[in-house]
Amino acid sequence: MVYQIFLQIKKDIIINNLIIFILVGGFGTRLKTVVSNIPKPMAPINNKPFLDYKIDHFRNYFPNNQIILLTYYLSNYIENYYKDYIDIVCIKEDEPLGTGGALKNAIQTLDLKNNQPIILTNGDTYIKPNYQDFINYNGDIRIMCSYKENIDRYGTVGINNNIIEKFSTKSKSNNSYINTGCYFFKKLSFIKSINKKKFAIEDEFEKMIKKEELGAYVYDDIFIDIGIPEDYKLLQREINEYEK
Repeated sequence: MVYQIFLQIKKDIIINNLIIFILVGGFGTRLKTVVSNIPKPMAPINNKPFLDYKIDHFRNYFPNNQIILLTYYLSNYIENYYKDYIDIVCIKEDEPLGTGGALKNAIQTLDLKNNQPIILTNGDTYIKPNYQDFINYNGDIRIMCSYKENIDRYGTVGINNNIIEKFSTKSKSNNSYINTGCYFFKKLSFIKSINKKKFAIEDEFEKMIKKEELGAYVYDDIFIDIGIPEDYKLLQREINEYEK
């Protein structure tokens, strides 16, 4: 397995340094009409896999930190593409575990300690935040949020004094702050405490709201979810402008 090489070579280097986890295991059902037989995060944008752009954005802030790709669907495609990158490692789920279950499986696989800081992010969203600001912001756990219109596809959040007061996986309004699918955990005790194998991390966040433990980081720049053909084609058209 790819992660065994990681354990032998890299584990002593990354402990106590930020690790970046990218969720790339989804089926990409809605995008299959225009991109088939490849994982959604590998969909080509200007002759380059979408996932490469996402990794490049992280490398602008964390050039040497380990990146872990959490794979499932067509995992071999992703593993083969990144097999020569010693700082990019794939960990495959044996079955779909959900966003939280995939992360917990990787934490257990790598035997990470509670004080390990991480970023967890979706592998199909185009964002360009200042990741250094994001991890240095207030709170042990925080969600990157963005104010958007026409948000029926996204989970929404209510924010007060940089604390999330409401969290919904289904939108009931046209305009609101949304969850961009990017999270920072200063430590892993919250994830490790969840006594489930399969779960969505978003569902667990709702339990934290009453304790005022869920921080909000507001991001006000480009956000494109390539999960539907219309937005995938939009990014194809505009990528050169966005990458300036």
